[in-house]
Amino acid sequence: MKLTIECECGNKITMEPPSRKYLQLRDHLETKGFRFESSEYDKKSKMKEFRICCDKCRNYISLGVD
Repeated sequence: MKLTIECECGNKITMEPPSRKYLQLRDHLETKGFRFESSEYDKKSKMKEFRICCDKCRNYISLGVD
């Protein structure tokens, strides 16, 4: 599986972890100028959404994990 994140400013990261293996998203993002930011949790401490931010232009996207 391949995961690619690309910002409109041209900053891009492609991650290709081995099949059926764990990927530490935060570590990979930080090596390529992206950042994992604020997470939102529900009352049961279950993550509802998180944000990926581009260090180059400060653009971001919030992703829901319902």
